[in-house]
Amino acid sequence: MHHKVQCYDIHWEYTILWLKQTTLGINTHMIICKFCDKECKSNNSKAQHELYCKLNPDAKIKKASMGMLGKSGSNQFIKGTAKPMSEEGREVIRQMNKERIWTTELRKKHSDSMKRAVENNPEAYSSSNRGRVKQIIYKGIKFQGNWELDFYKWCETNNVPCTRNIEGFKYEWNGNRTYFPDFYLTDKDVYIEVKGYKTERDSAKWEQFPKQLIVVQKQDIIRIKQNAYILPL
Repeated sequence: MHHKVQCYDIHWEYTILWLKQTTLGINTHMIICKFCDKECKSNNSKAQHELYCKLNPDAKIKKASMGMLGKSGSNQFIKGTAKPMSEEGREVIRQMNKERIWTTELRKKHSDSMKRAVENNPEAYSSSNRGRVKQIIYKGIKFQGNWELDFYKWCETNNVPCTRNIEGFKYEWNGNRTYFPDFYLTDKDVYIEVKGYKTERDSAKWEQFPKQLIVVQKQDIIRIKQNAYILPL
């Protein structure tokens, strides 16, 4: 009796599917979900779809994969599933930051963590990715403003091998700090700093710098543009 009922149910499902296909003018070769009439590309995709079909009363619940959780090349922002933050939410965050009390201990903890980040990833922290000057990209290299680019082009014109410096040098100024000059002249073993104005902190790091350092300032940039600059070695 059980087998007869099962056969009858299967026969009835196909009868309903046939009626849908003929009355709606659907191609009989189409592979369609028996719950929502969605067209599927193959029998395998149809079987997978029906397992999770919203109209299936016994549908399985789809668990979030690592990709759905935003790891390894996929996240909620790319997929567009996350709602944009409201202005009220932004205001709450702004107020929390304003009310945050930076104690001496908290400031030191933050400073120490930043120093460790620089020491562990020196290539990620250099003069090419910090500062407030607008960045310029030339031949795939980032420059902090036109002055740096002018100096680099001068090196190109005068056949002076010049690379972005990624090596940090320790110095003391209100605590332990790390200094990254702008450029390194590989064939001369000379470091270059392009600087608009000199500060007390600049004086400290330049005086303690262990290698030969040339500071390129405003008057030097003017000479570079006039094609009258000479590297002071």
